[in-house]
Amino acid sequence: MRIPVLLSLLLIAEFICAAEPAPELGSSADREALRSTFKRWIDAYARRDLPGTMSIFADDVIFSFQGSPDGKKADLEKSYREEFAHPEVSRAWVPQFEEFECSGNLGFARSTWKLEVKTPDGKGEVKAQNRSIDILRRSTDGEWKIFRSLNYPLTPKSK
Repeated sequence: MRIPVLLSLLLIAEFICAAEPAPELGSSADREALRSTFKRWIDAYARRDLPGTMSIFADDVIFSFQGSPDGKKADLEKSYREEFAHPEVSRAWVPQFEEFECSGNLGFARSTWKLEVKTPDGKGEVKAQNRSIDILRRSTDGEWKIFRSLNYPLTPKSK
């Protein structure tokens, strides 16, 4: 007698789950707005525009980098200020975006970032390569802001 009751409950649960609507994912326009947010950040960073570089971050951002204590917005600003104080070294973060998605006022970007550095003598190299997932929320003014950033360094593959 227990088996038919259990099977009935499982069937009812299956029908209930099947009847729930799938979550609505953001439109292609929303995903493009996320991508544009990162494009503006890349451009601001390249110009050493501190306010523009910081504008992608929510006031309550928590930036996690494997092996380091979590950082807040003030920590990020201090780090960028120190980087921008050295104009003799050209730095560029180059992303390889893998995924943008959003639903309602939440979104995320999954990517790999390379820090390319060139010195005045023209020599260049990749100084860092990190995997990241950035979680964003849409602010009241419609802008996407990172409020959680999870990052870890990639190590070169051994030969």
